[in-house]
Amino acid sequence: MEKNIKSESIDEKNKAYFKSFIATRGGIGLLQISLAGLVIALLCLPITWNVAVLGYGINPLESKVNIFIICIAIFMLLTFLSVNLKSIKRVLLQHQGFLGILGVVQSILLTSILMFMFYMITQWDNPNEIWYGSNFSVIIIILFSLGYIGCLIYNFYWLKKQLEVGFSKERTTANYFAQSKVYESKSLWIIFGSSMIGAFLTGNLAKIFGVLFGLFLGAVFSRLTIEVGYSAYLLNKNKDYWITYIDEPKRSWKKIIKLRSKKISTYVVLIVLLIFAIAEIEDMYVVPEIWNIIFSYVTLVLFILLILILVWWIVKKIKNKNVGRKR
Repeated sequence: MEKNIKSESIDEKNKAYFKSFIATRGGIGLLQISLAGLVIALLCLPITWNVAVLGYGINPLESKVNIFIICIAIFMLLTFLSVNLKSIKRVLLQHQGFLGILGVVQSILLTSILMFMFYMITQWDNPNEIWYGSNFSVIIIILFSLGYIGCLIYNFYWLKKQLEVGFSKERTTANYFAQSKVYESKSLWIIFGSSMIGAFLTGNLAKIFGVLFGLFLGAVFSRLTIEVGYSAYLLNKNKDYWITYIDEPKRSWKKIIKLRSKKISTYVVLIVLLIFAIAEIEDMYVVPEIWNIIFSYVTLVLFILLILILVWWIVKKIKNKNVGRKR
């Protein structure tokens, strides 16, 4: 009798955790950050596109790398439109099992494009090697792949162990606190900003930076992938896990712009786009020397701002972790 009561309490804990996970980080909220994946894919594409044209002299659409990035961009775009257009969103909510599978695919593709971004940094001094032109590039691809797969296996057994003992109330509650962070995708934008910092590094320093961050992202996002995968299984198995979503009231463009202007992620994206625009202008046009000097100083200032934002983000994460442990 005691064993039954214990097992029931564990089942209830697990059910409460995954219902909260699906309602916050693992449902529509996860699919909303497809916009971040779309932007990252579109900013990676011009680099690999130029490598095809200038480095190899071939049609860019013959490149498997370009096709891979284009497929990710299309998937992210369609996903973002699906969860933001009311008519399509309504249909998706009637098929939440499919919604869960969509989340798994997005989690894997998002991890792939983020890791690819840092893979490119390891090849920054030899851009033609982005297309596996050296033993080093092949080693990095194998390392990233094995690292991500290894972390998936580790987190699979972590989840299995957690299900046996039951998720704590603290973990369940933490999903609701993390909800706004997932919806805003602040962490993704700041990770992207840090990749731009890595793009300014050269030699072995760039390689070390790219490898460490690539492996770090694979480790971090592997847990999300496993949890989303198990959520998809639950959503297809039992409708008790289905969530009733309430449409948010419409907000005017002025309010949206005002809210967005308060987000650090907005400034990270703007800084990255400015750096990218300056680099493109210097490559495409003959710029007077005075403007070269101005661009150099502006780029340096933007670079320092990105470093400060990254340091602030890391410090804040550490502080929040310490506060959570004390509680």
